[in-house]
Amino acid sequence: MKLEQVRAQLRAAPSRLDGELFADIKRSLQEQAGGRLLPAMKEGLARYEAGLPLRPHFPNKMQYLYMRDRQTFTFVLFPELLEVAYQAGRAIGAAFDAPRRRGTTLAEAMASAIDVAPTFDYGRQEVVKVGGDLAVYRTYECADCYGLPDLGLRLCVYEAGVAAGALETALGRPVEVEEVRCCASGDPFDEFEVRVG
Repeated sequence: MKLEQVRAQLRAAPSRLDGELFADIKRSLQEQAGGRLLPAMKEGLARYEAGLPLRPHFPNKMQYLYMRDRQTFTFVLFPELLEVAYQAGRAIGAAFDAPRRRGTTLAEAMASAIDVAPTFDYGRQEVVKVGGDLAVYRTYECADCYGLPDLGLRLCVYEAGVAAGALETALGRPVEVEEVRCCASGDPFDEFEVRVG
């Protein structure tokens, strides 16, 4: 599929004054996670304003809340965009994360960039398993989903795409990264499976 084909499908943009759509979006957000999404987000903002920690090992930054909330609302309302976001992440990973990767094997490429996430306050990561063409890694205190209620979604699609784009560029082979666990699905951490194909 070409980018222009996706754009053509999204062009049926509503009017900015569409009251019916606005009411439907508000209702949908109020119902997410059994009514727990908006209260959880309000609690995060209240913690931020009170100077209380949002994540145990990372500083409070408004960008964290702003970006997480904007992404969460977008994907909750339009889960159809998750695959498009994965592809955008791949492009970001190929352009900006691939230069941080070193080595010729999956194990070497994974180990060479495991400290990038904490450096940018994204989260803490660990490689759980790596061998041959398969790896599993986890992200704790993920900036994309930590503290969200169970939405029944795996929201960290940019992270998966960034990792795929970086690894396939570094290794010169196709790579697919799938998020199999996510805090936004009620898991205590995010877990990603990496397959080199």
